[in-house]
Amino acid sequence: MRLLLLLLRTSRRDAMVGILAGVAAGLATSGFAWTLQGVIADRGAHWPRYVMVFIACWLAYGMGSVLADNRLTRVAQRAVRELRLSISRRILNVPLPLLEREQARIFPVLTEDVSAISRAAENLPSAITGLVTVLGCFSLLAVISPPLAAASLALVAVAVGGYVIPLHRFQRHLARWRAAWDGISALLDAIVHGHKELQLDDRKRTAFLDRHLEPLCRRQELELTRANTWETLVRRWGELLLLLGLGALLFTLPLHGWATYEQFGRFLFIALFMLAPFATLVGFSTHLSRVNLAMDRASQLGVLIDTTATPTPEPTSAPATTPSIQLRFALREVTYRHNRDDEAAFDLGPISLTFDRPELVFICGGNGSGKTTLLKILCGLYPPASGQLLANGRALSAVENAAYRRRFGVVFADFFLFNSLLGHEHAPAPEAARLLREVHLEKLVAIDPAGTFSTTKLSQGQRKRLALVAALLEDKPVYVFDEWAADQDPEFRRWFYERILPDLRARGKLVLAITHDEAFYPLADRIVRLADGRIATDTRRNDCHP
Repeated sequence: MRLLLLLLRTSRRDAMVGILAGVAAGLATSGFAWTLQGVIADRGAHWPRYVMVFIACWLAYGMGSVLADNRLTRVAQRAVRELRLSISRRILNVPLPLLEREQARIFPVLTEDVSAISRAAENLPSAITGLVTVLGCFSLLAVISPPLAAASLALVAVAVGGYVIPLHRFQRHLARWRAAWDGISALLDAIVHGHKELQLDDRKRTAFLDRHLEPLCRRQELELTRANTWETLVRRWGELLLLLGLGALLFTLPLHGWATYEQFGRFLFIALFMLAPFATLVGFSTHLSRVNLAMDRASQLGVLIDTTATPTPEPTSAPATTPSIQLRFALREVTYRHNRDDEAAFDLGPISLTFDRPELVFICGGNGSGKTTLLKILCGLYPPASGQLLANGRALSAVENAAYRRRFGVVFADFFLFNSLLGHEHAPAPEAARLLREVHLEKLVAIDPAGTFSTTKLSQGQRKRLALVAALLEDKPVYVFDEWAADQDPEFRRWFYERILPDLRARGKLVLAITHDEAFYPLADRIVRLADGRIATDTRRNDCHP
């Protein structure tokens, strides 16, 4: 059982304690049946002994069930936490191009699949108790009437054989329902990131809802309804066959003569006593089906990630930055291809560039010329399809690439603003206050001693300025800005080009900025122009002009 192995790997001690406690609770439950049958068989004789046994079973059931639930829930939640963190760590090691292509498959694993494992783990204590109860009651049935017990066992075997068909149908519809989640996840992401476009055009919005989202939601609804129908049949299948078999044994008792009516009455009492645990046990099989599906999806994700991800070493206590770049890095005949769903592709390169000094570099060119792709390659986020990314004259290894990426402070055009200075919480408070004043956010945002922003509910331009403040407080050797000034008013645009960028260069930083603001080109030390994925010109200051 994969769920049990997961719990044992997480905490063998807690899992074993929980399992043994569940077994004790199951033995106590079947002990109730043994005790009650003994009292009936002895017709009240030796009742003090039975009272003591009953109290012992009562205590064992109460303590065992509570302990089993506590320990197994604890280890289950720990397993879920570690699984979610493990997947998150792997995702953070996934190459950016793969994440951009597969995010619709990746993120449902962190939500729906991990939650399915958690729900199954919560029901494990009841399943263990139910299993032991059923086994204990079957042993009592064998004592009362071996022929009836054998007939009941054969009936259970028939039930299990017939149970495979509805379980298979349930699993098939469940798999289709889960597959629909990937598509819905992609569409929900489109609602969030394409909200402006959908708001502007009612025809586009209607088409999105009616021709894309609604059919997929209906398909998921249909598959879930069918899965739940078959799940109900699975849960009731054993009970129905067991009741049918008991009726058949009772009505044919004069024919087979396997027991007296008194023995059958005791037998029937035990059979009905184990009916609820049996139903719990059968119902748990549907949880196992969900777990198997969830772990298969997680395993597929693990294969997807493990075949492409590279380990990212933890940062050491040594400072990550220095006053100057102290790093010569270059692209040598690098190419890159963006593959798209429509089979159209964009080729970048071959490109060769070298950066070996603190300078202000403007990267410009028309839309779709490859500027952002070039920056992502330079930052180590996109691996070259061919050619090499060199640092200090040699190609980077996987571990060195992680350390190389840490030297870049970046504000992309599609930046994400975290709610704190992640990893840089101890940035100098006076510097933070000064930068907030310069971007006119001092009355809107405060940074507490833990590095948390008081709010990020700002306009897009304000959020971008706050993202710039956060990047500057990181004090990296290399800074990358992707059209930062595109949505800023003239005051902040001049401040960015005439104050921030020259100041970074004066402090020994290399600054790479994508820009279309030709009025500020004279401020650059170097201008790299791209056209159709290749370098059209690469000019230094003496040759730079608007």
